Amino acid sequence: MNQFMSKGMPTFIEKELEIIDELVKPKLKKSSKYMLVAIPLLSISIINLFFMLVIQGHGQDMMLALGLYALLGAIGAALYKESKHVNKEIQQIGINHIIKRIKDSEHVNDYTKDQYINNVKAKPKFSMQTFFNFLSEEHRRKKMMEN
Repeated sequence: MNQFMSKGMPTFIEKELEIIDELVKPKLKKSSKYMLVAIPLLSISIINLFFMLVIQGHGQDMMLALGLYALLGAIGAALYKESKHVNKEIQQIGINHIIKRIKDSEHVNDYTKDQYINNVKAKPKFSMQTFFNFLSEEHRRKKMMEN
C-alpha cells in the first residue's frame, strides 16, 4: 500500500485501502510496464524524426530509418494508449469494490447506503473521499452499537 497516502489514517481505513491495493496490484504492474516502455519509445521516435526531417531534410537514403522511427513511435503510442485503458480498468475495479463494500455493510441502514452508492456513481473522481466518509460513519455506528 502507498505509505504516503495512508499516513495518519485510522486503521479501519488503512485495512480497506490494503484490500483495494491487493485487488489492483496486478493491473497496476501491467500499466507501469506499458508506460515504462511507451515513454522512451515515443521520446526516441519523436526526437529522431524531428532531427531527421527538420534539421537534415529527408532523402531517399533515409527512408528505412524514417520508417523504423515511425514504427517505434506507433508501438510507443499503442502501449501508451493501452496503459491508459488499463488505468481505467483499475479505477473501475476500485469503484466496484467500494460499491460492494458499502452494500455489504451491516451497520449502516439501506437509505444511507444508497446515498453513498449514488455519490460514488455520480462523482467517481471523489469516490475515495466518499468511501472514507462511509467508513468513518460505519465505524462510528459500530462503536455506538457496542456501547
